[in-house]
Amino acid sequence: MTEESTKQARDLASRYWERLLQEEPLLGTEVGDERYDDRLPDPSEVGVARRQEFFQASLEEAAALDRDELDQDTRVTIELLEAITRRELDGIAHRLDRFAALGHMYGPGQLLADLATLQRADTPERLDRYVARLQGVAAYLGAICDVALDAAERGQTVPALVADRTIGQVERLLALAPEDSPGLGPVPESDTEGRDRVAGVLRDAVWPAYAGYLDMLKRYRPSARDSIGLLALPDGDAIYGSTIMAYTTLRLEPRDVHAIGVEELERIQGERREIAAGLGHLDASSAVAERQASGKNTASSREDMLGRVKEQVQRSWDAAPAFFGRLPNANCDVRPIEEFRERDMPDAFYFPGTGDGSRRGLYYVNTSDLEKRPLHHLASITYHEANPGHHFQISIDQEFTDRLPLRRFGGYLAGSAFVEGWGLYSERLADEMGLYLDEYERLGMLEAQGWRAARLIVDTGIHALGWDRERSIAKMEEAGVARVSAEIEVDRYISLPGQALAYKIGQLEIQRVRTRAQELAGAAFSLKEFHDRVLELGSVPLPVLRREMGDGARG
Repeated sequence: MTEESTKQARDLASRYWERLLQEEPLLGTEVGDERYDDRLPDPSEVGVARRQEFFQASLEEAAALDRDELDQDTRVTIELLEAITRRELDGIAHRLDRFAALGHMYGPGQLLADLATLQRADTPERLDRYVARLQGVAAYLGAICDVALDAAERGQTVPALVADRTIGQVERLLALAPEDSPGLGPVPESDTEGRDRVAGVLRDAVWPAYAGYLDMLKRYRPSARDSIGLLALPDGDAIYGSTIMAYTTLRLEPRDVHAIGVEELERIQGERREIAAGLGHLDASSAVAERQASGKNTASSREDMLGRVKEQVQRSWDAAPAFFGRLPNANCDVRPIEEFRERDMPDAFYFPGTGDGSRRGLYYVNTSDLEKRPLHHLASITYHEANPGHHFQISIDQEFTDRLPLRRFGGYLAGSAFVEGWGLYSERLADEMGLYLDEYERLGMLEAQGWRAARLIVDTGIHALGWDRERSIAKMEEAGVARVSAEIEVDRYISLPGQALAYKIGQLEIQRVRTRAQELAGAAFSLKEFHDRVLELGSVPLPVLRREMGDGARG
């Protein structure tokens, strides 16, 4: 290890992060770096070419470093840089941006809701930056329209149902008055003048831009494909392979992933049957049906569901010190998903806080269609998204302030298998922590585990084996997922090929690392120390996790 080599590597990582923020200014907003809060990404062909040149040059510079001369922290940071870069170059090679031009999950229609969550406009300078960003929406959406229409001409289009969901979402946004939209979210209620200024920009610039985007979507719609899987596209197998790698950080064959899902689901179904028998039922479906019929499995109101979630968040926070030596500096906040987009969104999701702690992590909960969202599922969702799941893992990652920003904030850019794997691992860990209040909540946890196993089956079924939507929904329902959630989930897999694989693949790897650590340490094994060590390592590609945790002895 030499000081000069470490200096070169850290300099590369610092320059790389700075350029990432320039290319992806929303990333800066997300982590609390406000310098580029007046900008939006450049999705144009010029922007794509510029990004490709940057990533290729970065990869070459990283390859020239002598890894043997680097300390562990710097070596892992450079490996993270390389993983992010390869993922980005692969995405450009397959022009995945053409699919991203539409999307009901994380597409352009979500922009204002995301800014309402991430950005602040509570000082004159912040307000100016926010207004400048809003004024850039027209150019941003215009470039996306060009990409989408070019994709339509080339036949690289999204499925019709994704186009239809996107159209519906944008129509619901435009049905709102600007003053009632999420676009006002960053401006404090007390700043009347600022809110009037932003409302004017929304009305005069943003709403017309979204109207133009909606018009493009309707012109694009006849070109959308009836098929739902990537295998229907030219080079679809290679595209799907790249998305599997992008999300899992592993090179996996779809059929192998499918087989893992089948095996995992069968094992979990056995656990469900055991609990059902203990409740006096032949199968889990009967136990849940009786619970549902009793009325005890449905929240009485949106406020009731939100209150239950807040109680779960606090209870898990209070129980954590027995299982973790290091906790986040603060608990997360809980919010309902906005009504204009709730019908397209999953049961819940998490937004990280800022690195400086000025905005806490946010746990969003879907409070729509309460009769279709069984309460016995709620606890495992909370422990996945909040504590000890995403909020713990991401917050602790960010709180290693002596690390380079790329390492603190950029881990998930390499792939989400570690992050989502930790969330799913946390659902099981919550059982060890005694957080499930009854057997129905434990049954809900197992249904959630089965749901993620079914994702391996369904995602690969859709994109590699030719499954249709109804068969995919039926498989999710077989795993215990309510119909309304199964429909949203399947449409998510259709829209985001490969993303759903990250959860179970990541969980299995973390569990394997834990089992190995227990075997090596024997009676000296400390679960608290193991968790601290895994979370100290941070969000890394799974091969890096496997190698760095390989000796297991200190865990």
